[in-house]
Amino acid sequence: MNEPLVSINMITYNHEPFISQAIESILNQKVNFSIELVIGEDCSTDRTREIVFNYQKMFPDIIRVITSEKNVGASENGKRTLKNCRGKYIAFCEGDDYWHNSDKLKKQIEFMESHPEYGMVFSDYDVYFFNSGETIKSFIKYRKWEARDDYSISEILLGNHGILTCTVVIRRDIFIRIVESDPYLHQGGHFLMGDNQIWAEAATVTKIKIMNESLATHIITDESATRSKDKRKKMRFALSNIELILYLCDKYNLPSDIRKKFEEEWKIRNLNNAFHLQNADLADEIRKQKNSFTLHEWLWYFGAKSRLIHLLISNTLLVLDVFKKKHSEWR
Repeated sequence: MNEPLVSINMITYNHEPFISQAIESILNQKVNFSIELVIGEDCSTDRTREIVFNYQKMFPDIIRVITSEKNVGASENGKRTLKNCRGKYIAFCEGDDYWHNSDKLKKQIEFMESHPEYGMVFSDYDVYFFNSGETIKSFIKYRKWEARDDYSISEILLGNHGILTCTVVIRRDIFIRIVESDPYLHQGGHFLMGDNQIWAEAATVTKIKIMNESLATHIITDESATRSKDKRKKMRFALSNIELILYLCDKYNLPSDIRKKFEEEWKIRNLNNAFHLQNADLADEIRKQKNSFTLHEWLWYFGAKSRLIHLLISNTLLVLDVFKKKHSEWR
């Protein structure tokens, strides 16, 4: 393969219903520069591996598949795939997302090539709910998030920015500099989130551009690296993300009100964790740290300490869940 201008990083695991659409959306890009698609396939138990190797055979000048004989997990799969990206720029599209605009790369790379002061660009996007078939167009506009061209790390950590991985293009030299500057944060496997810390640290070293046009589609399913029906898995991910934010607060000496906000969130999440795990010691520890409890938090606290109360609350929550909107974090 010739050296590409852009490497598209695609990690995939058990994405059989989506992976062909994801790959085709890359192959359909209208570009006048060289690209490569680097697919990290993590020993899927469905037909994903077969599908990606078939595409590699059809497009050997564009597609490379990175894999192994055993599953290595999302974090390691992401790291090994990124290490194999050779382009001046790295773009991202996970195996259950796709680019619905065939000019996505052209628009973003033309901007980056003509604006060297920018190290990263992202765009608006659509959200598709796989189970219901519903679509929310231009999600950043839908959520009324402020579109800016110069985000601070604080703004990114607070979450009202809309940066979604499948819309991002970043200069490879900036990406490598960020990753190598803090091995604990980016390479040690201490945090379950793999991309937010990159975007946050990018804001400290370069300008970030948003394109207000929707260029990609994010598919919402019940089970993925960041979503799960398993309450314990969801709690672990949420706690890890808060701990990541607290780490960055300390690293960059961010305003105390930001740190306090996430310290409080960490306590609430841990109290909820204590309830679900029936961990009375953890509940008592949070009680010592937290100045006051809401009614809901008192219920979690006593539910962590009493199996009878836990059972009563759990059954009530099951009934209430019937009336909740699904995917509320995306609405």
